[in-house]
Amino acid sequence: MNARKTIITLCLATSYVFCHTGAMRSGDGFRVPSANTLNQGFLFFSGNFESLSDGSPMAMDGYSNTESGRMYEVARNIPSPGGALQAAYAPLDFFEFGIYQPIYYDGQVQETDYRTLGIGDMQIYGKASLPTDFPLKPAVSLELFAPTGTKDAGFRPRRIWNIKDGDKTDPYTYGKWSFATTLFLTLDLLDIVQWNNYVGNFGTDYIIWGTGFNLFPRKLISVILEVSGETQISKSHPTDHFINDAFRFSPAVKLHLPQNFNLLLGVDIGLDYFRGTDVDNGHTVYRETGGKQIVYTVSGSPKISMTIGVSKALDFSWKDSDRDGVPDRLDMCPGSARGVVVNSRGCPVDQDQDGVLDIVDDCPDSPLGVKVDFFGCPLDQDQDGIPDYKDKCSDTPVGMAVDAEGCMLDTDGDGIDDNADQCPDTRKDDPVDAKGCPLDEDHDGVRNEDDVCPGTPEGWKVNQFGCPLDNDRDGIPDEMDKCPETEVGETVNKDGCPIDTDGDGVSDFHDRCTDTPEGYPVDKDGCPLDTDGDGVPDAIDQCPKTVRGAMVDSLGCTMDSDYDGVPDHKDQCPMTLPKVHVDETGCAKNHKQNLNAIASEIRFFKNSNKLIASSFTALNDAIELMRKHEFTLEVSGPEAKIKSIGEYFDNKGFDSKWVTLIPKGTAITFTAVNVKYE
Repeated sequence: MNARKTIITLCLATSYVFCHTGAMRSGDGFRVPSANTLNQGFLFFSGNFESLSDGSPMAMDGYSNTESGRMYEVARNIPSPGGALQAAYAPLDFFEFGIYQPIYYDGQVQETDYRTLGIGDMQIYGKASLPTDFPLKPAVSLELFAPTGTKDAGFRPRRIWNIKDGDKTDPYTYGKWSFATTLFLTLDLLDIVQWNNYVGNFGTDYIIWGTGFNLFPRKLISVILEVSGETQISKSHPTDHFINDAFRFSPAVKLHLPQNFNLLLGVDIGLDYFRGTDVDNGHTVYRETGGKQIVYTVSGSPKISMTIGVSKALDFSWKDSDRDGVPDRLDMCPGSARGVVVNSRGCPVDQDQDGVLDIVDDCPDSPLGVKVDFFGCPLDQDQDGIPDYKDKCSDTPVGMAVDAEGCMLDTDGDGIDDNADQCPDTRKDDPVDAKGCPLDEDHDGVRNEDDVCPGTPEGWKVNQFGCPLDNDRDGIPDEMDKCPETEVGETVNKDGCPIDTDGDGVSDFHDRCTDTPEGYPVDKDGCPLDTDGDGVPDAIDQCPKTVRGAMVDSLGCTMDSDYDGVPDHKDQCPMTLPKVHVDETGCAKNHKQNLNAIASEIRFFKNSNKLIASSFTALNDAIELMRKHEFTLEVSGPEAKIKSIGEYFDNKGFDSKWVTLIPKGTAITFTAVNVKYE
């Protein structure tokens, strides 16, 4: 009887036995699905059968009645298979939604009245992947768990979150609505290795995870190696939950058959298979049966289980890549050219009825009854581009240019067809050579082979070599030369006239001053006139009769730097202070206003650098002038002596900003610097 019930669940899909994702969740992987989604319009079905009888009792230490304290043993090898059905559909590329329903069966445990066959919680999901051509592809899914599972059925809890700590547990159902969010990441390396990963959350208390390698995912046989599980979130004992909750190793082999049909054989190996069974690593389950409460302990993962599964994908897509009106899934001739008429299988027809299908017909509009070649084009025996049924000159030589009627095309009428005519614009009646080019192309009377200047304009006089005449040898033909008697060596413009860059009337060839400003009078050499020789051209000289040798400003007038009325070239005291009365030599009439006179009155003790008393009067006169005119004083002379003078000025409040000491010469001299003239 138990065997018959077990067979009922054969070929069911997506088992959930202490693991979030079941077998054959998608076309890739075993327990760990890839980030790939179904192609648009595909409908996916899968089913599997999973046997969980691993030879161990369903309860690790039997079960006890909490009222009487009596212990009951649980027989070994009680069958505990399961399975599920799944269906998924992709309305769009990179998005699918699906539904699957787990179905479970547990063998009867003595002294209990649990129903042994039931369904698990129905799950509805939507999954979206990122549209990318990169080998690394992410995806995300949102899943809704409905509390449709059978209550008070079964013995072994099928999901870790179905176990209620200290409260009644229903092995087949969580008992309330819940959500899960899962992230997927797949790395596909050249269709040789596919690395699938996922991690998500169930409610706020559990995480679901898995990782695995799918070797040769697109070949006939794939080898799968995975690790997956469910883990309760706990801050106090995170490590214990990770290894004691659902934790399984899953090797599998998948056979990919034609028509999107897959077969899978997989094995799940729980962690207890390696470390042995220990009650301390189990989970306590509280149940009620016959009005009595019982307690027992189950392991996080069965030691070992076997899974067989099948899947099938049906193509209901409406994609029409070649836009011929026939969906790709029915199109036996994909890639039909745009606008080509096709039959119900998407293959082109023969519209022009020339015996060549449109798919290979290079001339699909051939007139009815016209003979065609292998490519469906009308015959053209002389290969002139005009089909025989239109050709009035059917024996035209190969390569000859022809008109619309297939006869020789000679646009310029020189007897050479246009294809062979290298000079298609020859003047009518011009004698031409075999290439259709004129024998004297520029019509200058010199044959092409003797013409050194073949492009001479028609009508120009030429020499024996066919080049335009240039009597003055300035490089400008006489026909264009407006100055035909230019001096040999002259630089001329495009009209053959001498170039005068500055426009002063003297050609550049003779001009020694080629940048004379416009309007300046010049001499025979083209240089500006300077009658008084002061370096200022007469054109801007406001003092045209300046005495030779006198210093002048930019306008040609004599300079008076100190504004004392005596020109610089006569001024013996060139830096007279402002508003000082001077004599005819430019020196101050009052010697106290003459720095040189003041400097000459400075005396030192014999063989000493110490100033005598009379020198202080002269220095005070200099200080008075500095205060009045606010200038800087440069003091020159022997270093030791001017140092004494500098100390005197410094004691009077005139530091280095006012007085500059310059050690040179043997005489003391004073010079005013930065004098402000109004």
